[in-house]
Amino acid sequence: MKNQKKYLIKFIPGDRSIKVSPHYNLRQAILDCGIHIDSSCGGVGTCGRCVVRIKEGKVKTKDTKLIPPARKEKGYVLSCLSKVESNLTVEIPRQRKEKAKIIESGLSEIKSKKYADISRGKMSRVHIKPWVKKAFIVVEKPSLSYGTSDLFRLKKSIKENLGIKNCTVPIHVIRKLPRALREKDWEVTVTIDRENGTLIDIEPGKTGDECYGLAIDIGTTSLIIYLVDLRNGEIIDIESDYNPQIKFGEDIINRIIYASKKGGLEKLREVVVDSINNLIWKLLLNSRVDTNDIVSIMIAGNSTMMHLFYGVSPRYIREEPYVTVANKFPCSTAGEVGIKHIKNAYIYSIQGVASYLGGDITSGILATGMFNKKELSLFLDLGTNGELVVGNSEWMIGASCSAGPAFEGGGVKCGIRAVDSAIEKVTIDQQTYKCQVEVIGGGKPAGICGSGLIDVIGEMYLKGVIDRKGRFNRDIGNKYLKCEDDDCRYILVDKKESINGKEIYISEADIDNLIRAKAAIYAGIKTLLEEVDLSVYDLKKIYIAGGLGRHLNIRNAIVIGMLPDIDIEKYFFLGNTSVVGAYLSLLSQDKYKQTSKIARHITYIELSVNMKFMDRYVAGLFLPYTDMKDFPSVEESLYLAGKK
Repeated sequence: MKNQKKYLIKFIPGDRSIKVSPHYNLRQAILDCGIHIDSSCGGVGTCGRCVVRIKEGKVKTKDTKLIPPARKEKGYVLSCLSKVESNLTVEIPRQRKEKAKIIESGLSEIKSKKYADISRGKMSRVHIKPWVKKAFIVVEKPSLSYGTSDLFRLKKSIKENLGIKNCTVPIHVIRKLPRALREKDWEVTVTIDRENGTLIDIEPGKTGDECYGLAIDIGTTSLIIYLVDLRNGEIIDIESDYNPQIKFGEDIINRIIYASKKGGLEKLREVVVDSINNLIWKLLLNSRVDTNDIVSIMIAGNSTMMHLFYGVSPRYIREEPYVTVANKFPCSTAGEVGIKHIKNAYIYSIQGVASYLGGDITSGILATGMFNKKELSLFLDLGTNGELVVGNSEWMIGASCSAGPAFEGGGVKCGIRAVDSAIEKVTIDQQTYKCQVEVIGGGKPAGICGSGLIDVIGEMYLKGVIDRKGRFNRDIGNKYLKCEDDDCRYILVDKKESINGKEIYISEADIDNLIRAKAAIYAGIKTLLEEVDLSVYDLKKIYIAGGLGRHLNIRNAIVIGMLPDIDIEKYFFLGNTSVVGAYLSLLSQDKYKQTSKIARHITYIELSVNMKFMDRYVAGLFLPYTDMKDFPSVEESLYLAGKK
């Protein structure tokens, strides 16, 4: 085995290279070399995004319809379906760098959108009670008659001044004691964690009370960090980026599968920790905050993301009976989990509920305050995953519906995330069937994001472009519909009007993906309510969290049967509630304790084995739903338009 032949792969542009064994997967070689390549399906050959061109050499590749014959002749292959058979020169097509546009939750205003119960003013009124604080103390000097150890006298002073019995002092602090105690004549400033009674740091003399913390949301799609002044709750700065784990799979299932491969878990953990380190470094540079003054970190994320961050195998989350290793991970230092710049700060995580209902949802429930209200509310997080919780102050039940990444642009040929140049809104001219689009950031479009996809499905249905099954109506004189045999696509933007010179279109396969995704969300809502003998008409508020809500047209979401057909005034948009809940928990020891109570208060229902859910899901594979009585306003609109 030591003498096994290796093949050299050169990647252009960029002039990177790697040696691999014969029959090695080409996509894996690209990832091993640290090169980013789109692959929303996780490398199973269904998304068609990991296309590369073989300039020199030979690969063994599986046949796929995702690459046209003309491009195959020029050497284009799907890297995930290709195995290395010789030395290679591989061209990686240039991919447009997407800059994350992260919603700042209740910290910003959005025209025509409502923010429910989260605002800068209300957050500033939260009683600030952080459990990590700095305090000035005087330690009793030693003498011949009182020759106890430095550590004993320090702990005695902490008990007398701060009321913390048997304070834990880590070895890195003990090493500083001799100098720190004597440099300013036994006057010191201590940084102490009252939650676990641990001394974080000790400094000679009276150094001031500067204390900062980080609130972090590790999302499936994005990362966001708040730098917070713990004395007054001020958000000093915010940094965000896409979660780099995306290149290993856009949804959590593909990442769990990748984590089960040799070295996969370590790689997934490494890339997300590196990205967090980079964001923290940017915050430190921009704010000029001293690294020693950052004393605590609060992290929220779904169950899989938390497992990957802590380097714990998430394998059994996707295997029946679908259990986590832990719903809450123990407190640890930043250095223990690989945070480079603030090694001695303590990291806390927000408790999750179950395998597919994590701490990000607990954090969101805290942010809405619905757990303190008697009115019946629905919390819905629309992102890469679809998580929902129904209830009030007396009870709550929750579930996760496997909607997939369709509403993040994944699994859709021309789909992209909600970034600049993404189509966010679509209207269709009833006479000509030409699409009018609105683009995030203005200018020419590069693709269509989740809110645009919901718009176009709703518009196509109302305007008669597609039928209830999502099939194109070919006999309406739609010149923007192009069909070859049984393969039809509806042109949304002509190639001359797009940023990359390619048509932006939607196909019946794309429509099928979206219908399955919306069916899962609505089936989850109905199933949860039916479990407690309630209906959608009993809901007083529906909180929509996640990036999709920023651009979502509620009316079209109702038209396609994704959201309940109730008064639109009951819908409230929240943005990223996961990071808001982490922020509140960072500021207040009481809020943090509430997250654990919320998690224990939610009864989790596993929908994958629930027959009612499956029945509702199948019923949702029509537009808007099998029984039109569930959507009276849509039925009325179709009647008035003469479509019914």
